[in-house]
Amino acid sequence: MNQLLLFLFSVITVSTYAQKSSLRIFYGFADAELLESEDLDGVSNSEVENLFELGMEYTIPISAKLSIVPGLTYTKTDLQTSSTLYYDLLSSYYNESNYTQPAPLLEEIELLSIPILVEFSFWNYFFVNGGPVVSFQLNDNNINSQEGIGYHLGFGGQYNFGDFFVFANPYFKQFSTIDFKDENRDLNLSQFGVHVGLGYQF
Repeated sequence: MNQLLLFLFSVITVSTYAQKSSLRIFYGFADAELLESEDLDGVSNSEVENLFELGMEYTIPISAKLSIVPGLTYTKTDLQTSSTLYYDLLSSYYNESNYTQPAPLLEEIELLSIPILVEFSFWNYFFVNGGPVVSFQLNDNNINSQEGIGYHLGFGGQYNFGDFFVFANPYFKQFSTIDFKDENRDLNLSQFGVHVGLGYQF
């Protein structure tokens, strides 16, 4: 018990004399795609479009350079799905004028995710961060669920003016690397993007 109290006191003491805690809000945009562990013939292909994110993060300093950064992020994107199920074979076998490929199916993915990142700051203006991302899907569609544990890797910078600051955080993120649901196809929403936002130090 005494050792536990000593440990908690040490963490609080280090946090007190480390960098300040801060709250960050951000908007994100990304180039994204659905990645599959292996390519299969005769299955649907989906193009990811118009992805954006809104979120907030809270930095908890544990040393002068290191912080734990939990957060909450809302992600929304459009999907344009077209089936390749023997379409090329059928259109070449039959008269193309009598064969019409169905129009692409338009769908959406909405996710609520909880990142828990470790962030290392250096040179006063820059940081790197990374860690797991737990995601929950808010809607149903024909693509397999993105609920699961993914990961985030990023590099960024910030500029302070008083207790406020602006920041940018380019990143790579993949959802559902470890699936919560067992499904036939293993599709992971993956994105290269940027978070830009405003923060306040307490």
